[in-house]
Amino acid sequence: MQPNTEVMAEATALKEIMEKFLYDRLEDKLKKLNELDDEKDTALRKEYQLEAWLDNKSLRVKELTLVTHAIKYQNPDARGSSLYASKDDNHDAFCVSTASIKLPLHDVVGNAAALDIYKFLQLKHQEETLLSRMLRNDNAFRLSLPASEEKKDRWFQLFGAIKEMKSSASSDTLAKQIYFPLPDRKYHLLAPLFPTALVHEVYKQVQTRYEDDTKAARKARREENYHPHGYRDYPNLAVQNFGGTKPQNISQLNSERRGMAYLLPSLPPSWHSSAVRPPLGVDTIFPKIFAGKAKRLINELKNFLIKVQDRESNAEIRQRRAELVSEIIDRLLQYSSEIQGLLPGWTQNPECRLNQAQAFWLDPERADDDWQKQRETTDWESRICHEFANWLNATLQTDHLRFGDAERLEWKKLLQKELAWLTPEIDL
Repeated sequence: MQPNTEVMAEATALKEIMEKFLYDRLEDKLKKLNELDDEKDTALRKEYQLEAWLDNKSLRVKELTLVTHAIKYQNPDARGSSLYASKDDNHDAFCVSTASIKLPLHDVVGNAAALDIYKFLQLKHQEETLLSRMLRNDNAFRLSLPASEEKKDRWFQLFGAIKEMKSSASSDTLAKQIYFPLPDRKYHLLAPLFPTALVHEVYKQVQTRYEDDTKAARKARREENYHPHGYRDYPNLAVQNFGGTKPQNISQLNSERRGMAYLLPSLPPSWHSSAVRPPLGVDTIFPKIFAGKAKRLINELKNFLIKVQDRESNAEIRQRRAELVSEIIDRLLQYSSEIQGLLPGWTQNPECRLNQAQAFWLDPERADDDWQKQRETTDWESRICHEFANWLNATLQTDHLRFGDAERLEWKKLLQKELAWLTPEIDL
């Protein structure tokens, strides 16, 4: 059966791509020759004929291994295994990993002198590499090759082995290792590998900031002019370098990045809150001051309770309710911490009308001996928990939602638990 016209056209295009690749390399070699050295000239031209070149390189491809995670980034002298992680469509989307990349660009490790094989296999036609075509035994690719079917089978087998680990998995004394504890004084010994494919994807994304379109968009913003699209910025980047003056000794992608790997900042945000004001002029912080600060959380809890009010209570509902109340308590403790950070003694202000329990709670460092003695002998913690529970019950009440002593006791216990954790010497 004769191949159709479309397949033949694709085969012709593939052959032209391969021959151009070899022609460019041949020209570089010939430029370095003595013009009178006809013998070497002839030998080189024969060597860079497509069939002869593939014959030779198919025997050397074993010197290379296709990887997504490489060991030499930890130490150039490490001799352990690198890893090829296949694409997993069922990966956990919560975690960013190599599996998150739609079309990862594979790296290659091994003999740097044989990297031209990898570059050849990465040649593309219609967005598909020659290696990919080999692995799926593409008919158009087979037609483009000047050899017998038997030889083509051998080439495909040898070149396709670039994805295979050349020996059993092993680590190296120069590689990093992590002891991961298990019960009964046991452990897993983990050998982390550098995610070179993922790092290269990050590198490509960050490098877009140097593209002409990005520069034009940035300039338009600076000059307050219109531009049809936006741009991305990556502040506080750090750069880690691998391989020194010979980045190719680490991996091919490391060479393409000139040894650079971008590190995004993994830092907590700088918190700049507005000036904290003491709760003056009120008897309690709950109805006005704190209710406003926790409005979103309260509404979320109220909406959840309305949603499940006609359902029979179960462990899942009770757990979710406790989680939502705990979020409100977290916000309360955050606010109380801000107030406690004010200059001690603020409760002595004549405008302070807080009840005694809340004053003891929110001004703990007040330099007043009588005050401190009274604070230590007063059960103000239980009073705070009681006031919180009463306030939350009243806040959640609607025409359709009613709460009694059982819920009040639950809210109280949840806050007691958090206060006891913050001040373990207190016996609530």
